[in-house]
Amino acid sequence: MIIPCRGEGKIVTIYNFNLALGWASSGVEYAQAYREGIFKTLKLDTKFVFAELILNGNIFDMADQIGMSINNILPVHFFFTNLKPSKSVYSIENFEKNIDLEQFQKLVSPNTITYQKDHTMIRIGLDKIHNNVDFVDYVHNGYLLRKDHYTYTKTFSEYYVPVDNKAEVYRRVFYHESGQVAYEQLIDQDKVTYRIGAVILYSEFEFIDYFVKQLQLTDQDVLIIDRELYIAPAVLSHKNHAKVGVVIHAEHYSSNQTDDKHIVWNNFYEYQFTNAGAVDFFVTATRKQKEVLTEQFKYYKGIEPTVYAIPVGNLEKLYGKRQKRVQNHLMTASRLAGEKHVDSIVRAILKVHETVPSLKLDIYGTGGEMVALQTLIEDNNAGEFIKLKGHQNLTKVYMHYHGYISASQSEGFGLTLMEAVGSGLPIVGYNVPYGNQEFVDEGVNGFLAPFSKNSDKNVESLAESIKQLIISNEDNNFKKASYQKAEFYLLKNTKLLWQKLLEDVIHD
Repeated sequence: MIIPCRGEGKIVTIYNFNLALGWASSGVEYAQAYREGIFKTLKLDTKFVFAELILNGNIFDMADQIGMSINNILPVHFFFTNLKPSKSVYSIENFEKNIDLEQFQKLVSPNTITYQKDHTMIRIGLDKIHNNVDFVDYVHNGYLLRKDHYTYTKTFSEYYVPVDNKAEVYRRVFYHESGQVAYEQLIDQDKVTYRIGAVILYSEFEFIDYFVKQLQLTDQDVLIIDRELYIAPAVLSHKNHAKVGVVIHAEHYSSNQTDDKHIVWNNFYEYQFTNAGAVDFFVTATRKQKEVLTEQFKYYKGIEPTVYAIPVGNLEKLYGKRQKRVQNHLMTASRLAGEKHVDSIVRAILKVHETVPSLKLDIYGTGGEMVALQTLIEDNNAGEFIKLKGHQNLTKVYMHYHGYISASQSEGFGLTLMEAVGSGLPIVGYNVPYGNQEFVDEGVNGFLAPFSKNSDKNVESLAESIKQLIISNEDNNFKKASYQKAEFYLLKNTKLLWQKLLEDVIHD
């Protein structure tokens, strides 16, 4: 747990604070997974604290899916129990052994198992990974009465009452491993009350505040805030002499609402920026954002906080240097969400394909826009050259392609951009902060398409840049330039950046 650095200082624990974790994790969670790997190589004890209660699945399985150690995951709602971190291992056999189901009719379907008797139904929801028990619903006369959640044992129960013919939760009970009640949460519409022994807490903020207080932080702890809603006030109130840092994952201000006299910060960072004097360091993902933020602090606030630029991801190695690429075969990878504007990529490819019939595009990822994208592809009879490939491990996939396309209009970093250059791919993306500007040197390893508020013009400019890429990339110079740019993001280099930051912080 000791950083081998100057002086006698040492770090006991690094706490990383975030809101939630999900099956379709965002760049924030993947950034934490990369950071965990670095802290592991530095032999540092680290915990990743998640403030929101996960109701749809097991947070430990979710963490495991993105490569995080479940023993480093600290959901706040589990903290007040003695439950151990666990994947979903409570089997259907265990459940059936502990309940009398003799008179029930059993019905098995792909995602659920249902037991029916008269007006009573017990429904098991199976977890996505292991096909074990995720939750159990208890339904009577068509009304949901209770839902029990499981990992290796029952973790908490939700109690419901029918309101306007809908099940509305009014109470949650959290358990110790023995099955004894650890504490409870009472819900009355938007009001939440926690009862932990003799302690009564009247909001989510009070609950988080109480949690941070229990950590009994010292000057040997480091606290990193990744995403904030009601976390930062609690951290700053009870940090004692611990060092506090804020990692910035997105654009940190609203350019549309900012003028020469006033700046409007991003809601996720406003409290921390307003209280920058209580924050020991800030971390941006790119050098350009560090420059912008530092200038803005000085201009608008008259302060000069400590700001580090450290990539939120890293590359263990460079891939595919000798791999033969498929000419004019391009790819993109992201959550298939509206803000990623993958439809603009499809429209741009349709335009370029008219003059470059050998052009192909593979789209990796899943999300809510998948059906709309498939419809767009089919309506344009493009199924032969534009394909949806779903979610895959892309580590050794990038190297087969001719180039990478991004249509995101706002990337604080862009992990897929980093992975793309790590496999020698040139990139086409809009000329917007900060990821594209970090990874693309215009005309050297890709092209930055002009960006405007006009979506049709944006599709046109993206199409023109794709044409330029196809013409310019034939001699492999772009590939070499991408590999050269990728060197900076190798794990060994990112590790040194974090090590220097922690040395500075502990010995400040």
